[in-house]
Amino acid sequence: MNDLIKRNGGAIATPEANPFLAHGEAARSTSIIGKLLKFSKGDWMAGEYNEQIPDGTEFVVNMDELLFGWVRWQDMKPTDQIMGKVAKAYQPPRRNELGDLDQSAWDTDEAGKGRDPWQPTYYALMQGTEKNEDQLYTFTTSSKGGMGQIADLCKRVGLAQQRGKTGVHPVVSIGQDSYPHPNKAYGLIKYPTFEIVGWVEKGLFLNPDAEPELPVEKAPPPAAKAAPAKPKAKARF
Repeated sequence: MNDLIKRNGGAIATPEANPFLAHGEAARSTSIIGKLLKFSKGDWMAGEYNEQIPDGTEFVVNMDELLFGWVRWQDMKPTDQIMGKVAKAYQPPRRNELGDLDQSAWDTDEAGKGRDPWQPTYYALMQGTEKNEDQLYTFTTSSKGGMGQIADLCKRVGLAQQRGKTGVHPVVSIGQDSYPHPNKAYGLIKYPTFEIVGWVEKGLFLNPDAEPELPVEKAPPPAAKAAPAKPKAKARF
């Protein structure tokens, strides 16, 4: 993944990179796997219909698939992504290498302030536990609080690995906390939290590349042809 970035809709790979591996890795790493999981203004939500996820819900975090990099936004929609795996020591490009430096062309926020189209972002692949243990989620965050919590999770996992806890992924309980905004008019800013409550073997994590098994709908057998009607007997007089 260090040999690969995605820019302006296209994959760029170094000459020594296998083009097939590079293409597959690019498509894989810039996709949302399973349901999109997000934290917005104090609410955890998942999926297309913003299903409410209560605080205290537990997830397994696949640290080997944790992605970090840049996502470009325009008109409230992502247009480009440059991401790499933290586990492979991926180093994203510097902000000034991405273009879009003319602030007068940036979108503006609710306060009318220009918003940088390139946002540093984490993608964390997660698996549900208990009732939703067969469901994958991708948690995305580019907020200051969310980014800090994922970075802190990385530190805790790294320290655990140094103590010999390898071959496992952390189980986290999601929650939230808050801090006062420098501008008192904005009040408290809520952000997501992750408390490590256990560990599971990596082999128990669902394969994110596996294709779902679709039920085969067999065609109904052809209807039996009706027997030809017997000719009516002619009346005799």
